[in-house]
Amino acid sequence: AIEAQVRPVALPDFVFRLPVLRRLAPSLLRRVAARTWAGRFKVVRAGGAAFLVSYVNYVDRQIAFRGDYERRQRDHLFAEMSARGCDVFIDVGANIGLYTVLAARRPDPPRVIAFEPDPRNYDQLRANLLLNGLTFAVETHALAVSDRASVGFRMESERSTGQSRVDDGPGTVAIPAVRLDEILPLEGRILFIKIDIEGHELSALAGMRGLLGRNRCFLQIECFADKLPPVAAFLAEAGCSPCGTIESDRFFSNF
Repeated sequence: AIEAQVRPVALPDFVFRLPVLRRLAPSLLRRVAARTWAGRFKVVRAGGAAFLVSYVNYVDRQIAFRGDYERRQRDHLFAEMSARGCDVFIDVGANIGLYTVLAARRPDPPRVIAFEPDPRNYDQLRANLLLNGLTFAVETHALAVSDRASVGFRMESERSTGQSRVDDGPGTVAIPAVRLDEILPLEGRILFIKIDIEGHELSALAGMRGLLGRNRCFLQIECFADKLPPVAAFLAEAGCSPCGTIESDRFFSNF
C-alpha cells in the first residue's frame, strides 16, 4: 500500500541548470503541489527509499522536486564508510532522516543513532523510518546534542525547519540536551558522525571529546567559514585532521 502511494515528482537535473527554469520551476512545482498534495504532504522516492515530504519546507522540496539533497556529500560519506567499515553511524541534527534512512538501508548496516530536537522534523523522521520498515532498526532521540543538559532553542517556521537551532536569545524555549560522552560509552569502534546543527557544532563536539578519543572517527560537519577556526582547532587537539570539503560540509578523521 505504501509503494502504491509513491510517485516520481522530480524534474530532470538539466531543468535546474538553465537560469530561467531554475528560477521558475520551484515556484511552479510548489503551486502544483499546493493544489494536488493531500494535507501538503506526499510520499516520494529518493536514493531508493521512500520519504514523507512537505512542499512547504525547503529541504523537503529539494528531495521531492530535484529527487535528492546533498548528493555529493552523502556519496562521499558513504564511500568512506564502505572503504573503512563502520560500526556505528551517529546522525546529529537528523532533520527528517535522509542520512539516517539511507545509512540504515545499506547492505551491511551499522548501528544507527539519530538526534533531532525539532518535534516537527522528529515526527517526519519517525514516519520515514516506518515507511522504510526501519522502525526498530534505528535508535532515535528527540534531543539536542551539546555540552550541557539544557539549551535554548529557536524553532523556525514550517518553511525552513532545517534552520531550527540552538539559540539563547529572546523568543526561544528551553529544551533538553545531551552530551554524547554520557550516553554512548563506546570504545575501540569505527564511528561515522554527521553533524548539521546550524552553528552549535563546537558545543556538540565538546560534549563528545571522550568519544572521539576512544574510537576511530570520521566526521561530516556542516560548518560555515566564520565558525570553522575554533571547530578545526578543537578537532586538531582531539587528533582529527581535515580530509575534504564539499560546499559548507567539512570532513575530518582520526584514522
